[in-house]
Amino acid sequence: MINFNKNKTRILLPLFLLCFFFNYSFAQVVYSNKPSSTFSFTLGLTSTGLYRDTISYQQGILFNAGFVYTHTLNQKSNIGVEVLFTGKSIKRSSPIIKYRFGYLDVPVYFQYKLSDNILINAGAQYSKYIASRYYYLDGSRANGVHPEVLKTNMDDDIGLLVGAELGVSKNLFLTARYTYSTKPFFDKSSPYFGVFQFSFRIVFYKDYKQSGKKPATSALF
Repeated sequence: MINFNKNKTRILLPLFLLCFFFNYSFAQVVYSNKPSSTFSFTLGLTSTGLYRDTISYQQGILFNAGFVYTHTLNQKSNIGVEVLFTGKSIKRSSPIIKYRFGYLDVPVYFQYKLSDNILINAGAQYSKYIASRYYYLDGSRANGVHPEVLKTNMDDDIGLLVGAELGVSKNLFLTARYTYSTKPFFDKSSPYFGVFQFSFRIVFYKDYKQSGKKPATSALF
């Protein structure tokens, strides 16, 4: 008597293995020699100007730091998103008073590659006001400076940004950017900031995964 169950097993097992092999070959992730996304740390200096003020404050220097994520759209363009702590500073020379403002900034921008080492950026930025202080000279204190909490109307803001990046190496970029508040388009009386930023961007992780599946011929080799 013929053992149909045994013959079924002999036929189905190779078919199952063949289907599994083809499915695995089609579904596995494709990698490229160029990253599809990057994660970076950025640190730099800010130079801040206050516009539409009545006292003529001078520009001050402070710093910013945070993280950068970029995603490749095609060979010539990326999308970038950052989360930054940004310090903005202005000052008076007589009397000597320094004003410092802290913001949580979230820039989102389009990035175009002029070459592998030169990129230009354009986009928008949301700034969440955190805190502000002012500092004046005080001879009665050990460090000679007296800090005070500053009440201000320089609250949350939305700005427009343009900038450029220069690749010094594969993982190190120099970034220059200017961010201009959109307040003057909607508010004809309130003061607003314009901020120039110069910073270093250091890439610490690259993802080389590409979306899509391998072509059908790849399963045969």
